[in-house]
Amino acid sequence: MKLRLLGVLVLAFASACAPGVGYGTIEAASSAAVVPAPPTSTAPPAPREVPTETHTGKGSGEFETSWPADQLGFFTFDCPKCTSNVMIDSDGGEHGLVNAIGAYKGTTWLNTYEDRPTKRVTIHANAAWTATISDFRSLPMTAPGQPMSGKGEAVLRLPAGVSKVRFTAKTRGNVALWINAGDFRDLLLNQIGNVEVERDVRGPGYLKVDGYETSWTLTPS
Repeated sequence: MKLRLLGVLVLAFASACAPGVGYGTIEAASSAAVVPAPPTSTAPPAPREVPTETHTGKGSGEFETSWPADQLGFFTFDCPKCTSNVMIDSDGGEHGLVNAIGAYKGTTWLNTYEDRPTKRVTIHANAAWTATISDFRSLPMTAPGQPMSGKGEAVLRLPAGVSKVRFTAKTRGNVALWINAGDFRDLLLNQIGNVEVERDVRGPGYLKVDGYETSWTLTPS
């Protein structure tokens, strides 16, 4: 009787230890949970306030800028007594910033290409000049339904909600109109002579008028 009972116990113990007989597989829990990576954003950095840079000189020369590489800058050049070619270049993605003849005052933008920020500006002029680089606060703000007029090259702010702009220009030379809405940049117009057009746009953003001899009027809606 004792031998039979011992045999039963040995058989029961062997059955309990046999692999894969009525039991699932136990797996150890991972020590580190897998956390999905956050999505990569392609939106440009939000504009922030940056102190204005001012540079002065006489005749041809160059200067270095410490403008933040991740911020759009607005470059204004003033040479009221220039009498010959005024040419301004940079080592940034925009290349030629100004190409005019005679007295000049106008505004353009720089640092529109994240991989090629402007660090050096080269001036070709024959008189005393002043160059400034400013942030968005230096620009005039347009308003829907209200015409804004000017002469020469300029950059204007567009408020949110604007979807169209009416643009008229009088000039003997070339005139171009650009839009920069952060992740969207496009050439809206590029022609020679007088023009009257309407173009689709998207605010908030910036509009740039190219054409140093141009008298223009712009009306957003």
